[in-house]
Amino acid sequence: MGFVINTWISCTVLLFKLAFLSHNDYNIKNLKNSIMIRLYLGGSFDPIHRAHLQMVLSAYDTIHQKTADTVTVHLLPTAGNPFKNAPTSHAHRIVMLKLAITPLIKKGMNISIDERELSLIPPIYTIDTIRQLKSTYPDDRLIFIIGGDSLANLHQWKAYDELIYQVKLWAFDRVDTTPADETVATKCTTNLDEFLANDHTIYLDHTPIMNISSSQIRTLIADGRTKLAAPLMDECVLAYICTEGLYQNLKNML
Repeated sequence: MGFVINTWISCTVLLFKLAFLSHNDYNIKNLKNSIMIRLYLGGSFDPIHRAHLQMVLSAYDTIHQKTADTVTVHLLPTAGNPFKNAPTSHAHRIVMLKLAITPLIKKGMNISIDERELSLIPPIYTIDTIRQLKSTYPDDRLIFIIGGDSLANLHQWKAYDELIYQVKLWAFDRVDTTPADETVATKCTTNLDEFLANDHTIYLDHTPIMNISSSQIRTLIADGRTKLAAPLMDECVLAYICTEGLYQNLKNML
């Protein structure tokens, strides 16, 4: 408990500093008249964990090595996933996201939290968000990061064929996972140069990512096995969860 208290004191200082910064100040600097590559990772982030951060870091670093264009990262928390139950409150999840990305911001990464979906009434579909983003950033290159499970079920998403046409997809895919739909499969490539040069493509990234799920973390915390959850997430996020008593009653989330 002492570790949690001391850690949370340090993390509270970080949040206190963030409270004085506007959305654009602590997030991405808007570069007018500059074409960007915008990386998006959507999810419930309930809670955000190291696998989420591994995916955005890997994609961000890989693209940086290939282009001199400005690359930005946007975490896109959803108000409700059509395939999942209602998540923890917006306020708690936003605080956890801020805590998790603060070390990345300090290291110079252009990373932000895009809260546009939180004001919508579930169910919320990715294609609707993409249409809005395309309207807001018509000249920018949008890349959506997804996991292998999402790739396998992509054909079940609303207007998935339009989705593939509108944005590029960066899929962290296990070698043994293949898209269930032929239309999706024909868009996939493991050639990064081909992916960056061509629209309407899906990049299959086999970079090893920690096998973590938010539901796994919630179960560990509910069972009192906090020490086992500790390596799976940022220490400030875990301290916040313990301080706020989150995930103690999983029945509310089932």
